[in-house]
Parts: sequence; structure tokens; C-alpha cells
Amino acid sequence: MNEDLEYLEFLMDCITHLETYTKNVSEDEFLRNDEKKDACLTRIVVIGEYSAKISDELKNKFTDVEWQLMKSTRNYYVHVYRGVNWNRVWETIQQDIPLLKIKIEKILSQI
Repeated sequence: MNEDLEYLEFLMDCITHLETYTKNVSEDEFLRNDEKKDACLTRIVVIGEYSAKISDELKNKFTDVEWQLMKSTRNYYVHVYRGVNWNRVWETIQQDIPLLKIKIEKILSQI
């Protein structure tokens, strides 16, 4: 469970970076800024990588987190870089990441 705690804290760190990178940034600004896009995509990939390292015990206890989807998202973006739909990346950051943050905070408060 100690490693899980480290991984979860690292996931929260990645989420914080995503929030920082996109704070006060419009979708249009994001789409025109290659550095922001690359930085955000990297954090999404890292979230997928480290979510896969969480123990099965914890994943089975917190089934409301889409663990497999995070891993699948990572795999997709790592292997299809030229085909990235940047609008979808933006949607992920704006819609999915805040929900993930709430779920990870809940887990951290319970372990």
C-alpha cells in the first residue's frame, strides 16, 4: 500500500501540472500552443503509466476509477502520436481530469 500511496500522490502531481498548464488558457490558445499540447499530453501519458502500477487490491477497492481506461489512453497516445485529436485532449483535461482529481483525493483520504 505504500507504493500505491506514492503512485497516487504522483498522479495528483500530474493533475496539478495539467491544471497549471491550462489555467486561464482557452481551447483556441491551447490548440495553437505546441509546448502546452506536448506538456499536457506527456502528463496524460504519465497518468496512464502510473495508474497501471496501482495494486490490484486498491483498484478492486476503488472501482469507480477508470483504471483500465487510463492505461488504454496512455497506450493510444504513445502509439498514435501523429493521429492525436487535440480537441479530445482538451476535453480530457477539462472534463475527465477534474473528476479524476476528486476520485484520487477521495482515495487518499481513505488510505
